[in-house]
Amino acid sequence: MLKTTIPPITKVLAEFVASQSWDTLPEDARECSKQAIADCIGGAIAGATEPPSKVVMELARFEPGNVAIWGSDIMTTERMAALANGTLAHAHDIDDTNESMRGHPSAPVVPAIFSMVPAVKAGGKALIAAYAVGVEIEAKLGRAMNMEHYERGWHTTSTLGTLGAAAAAANLMGLDSEACARTLAIAGTMACGVRANFGTMTKPLHSGLASEHGVTAARLAAAGLSANPNALEAKEGFIDLFCGFDHVAASLAVSDLGAPFDVVNPGILFKIYPTCSLTHHVLDVLLEGLASGAIRPGQIKQLNCGIGYRCENTLPYHRPTTGLEGKFSMEYCVAAALHYGKVTFAEFSDEAVNAPAIQALYPKLNVYIHPELRERDSVFNDFADIEVIHEDGEVYSKRLYKPKGHPTNPLSWEELAAKFVDCAEPVVGAEKTKQAWNGLRHLETLTGSEIVSLL
Repeated sequence: MLKTTIPPITKVLAEFVASQSWDTLPEDARECSKQAIADCIGGAIAGATEPPSKVVMELARFEPGNVAIWGSDIMTTERMAALANGTLAHAHDIDDTNESMRGHPSAPVVPAIFSMVPAVKAGGKALIAAYAVGVEIEAKLGRAMNMEHYERGWHTTSTLGTLGAAAAAANLMGLDSEACARTLAIAGTMACGVRANFGTMTKPLHSGLASEHGVTAARLAAAGLSANPNALEAKEGFIDLFCGFDHVAASLAVSDLGAPFDVVNPGILFKIYPTCSLTHHVLDVLLEGLASGAIRPGQIKQLNCGIGYRCENTLPYHRPTTGLEGKFSMEYCVAAALHYGKVTFAEFSDEAVNAPAIQALYPKLNVYIHPELRERDSVFNDFADIEVIHEDGEVYSKRLYKPKGHPTNPLSWEELAAKFVDCAEPVVGAEKTKQAWNGLRHLETLTGSEIVSLL
């Protein structure tokens, strides 16, 4: 695509960000946003005990303030809370995903706007609207730039997440369209995050950096920092460098803004396993087969697992040695399901990954790229093709397109509540978990001071 065909993306997105509020937000977008906010915070509380979170939390102690780091007793500054809570939210990889963004939309946005509540004194309605706006910017840019952007090795949770967090922060602050344009331009300069760091503690840091940078970009724009008003679409700007003019479907970045909101369609995919979302339909098939008795793990001769081409780069660890690497290993996730009969937080310890029984399963696994899933266009019809051949010759086979938690197979409020309890209760206890869930379930009724005391 020639640059001359690219619309004024920065201006159009900025005008959208500045124009949105609770009153303009459709009811279905309000409901979906509330679910995603609550789910993100639950996962972040669970993440408070993880090694990358502890590193960032210790750093936050050097900047005392009045903003809480979730799941801890640490009070820090606005920007450090965004960094820390953003890291917590992605520490377990239990946070949601979105098919337009091809990344994790909530982990950068939710910590950013909640960190600003003490200063901005924002209530629940304003937070919900800001969240929906932030995800809309991430998703519509993702729709225009992917799969090229993703396949160049960028972690969209960090790159696009920075723009989403910045847009959400600017909306929450009530910035006008000119200041919103500068916010996006500044955020475009701060965007970063390489997928080479998957399987290490730096991957969850990506979300934290996106959250922190989003808040900082909005604060700098509000203070008058200048920036190129066309920075997203300019030569050597965000799209040119992160995607390339020849690969962007530019009109998709600005068409149908909020009509519908991306939180509604294609929607938010809520995760039930603390691992890369590309493993989830495989795990659904295996755990269903185990529960029914159709898969007999002790009698497996060979297991064939046909998956999409994105897994080649996104799941690079074929023989992982750490829990973090295990989250990005299809082989380990399959072996864990077969051996442990479940895939929860506990299955991603270093000890669990290195168990001899796990190592013994690997020679029986044939993980391959399915012939129908080798091209970019196949991502829209991605599936898992599972064939389990038992020693007695009995074969179990199933193909699954969308995992549980996908908008076409959604989690109910009750199922989200159960996940929230599983995430938060071991960290903060039953009483605080119940208080937090009840407040988030009715977030639109809360004032800023009530939100601060809630978390």
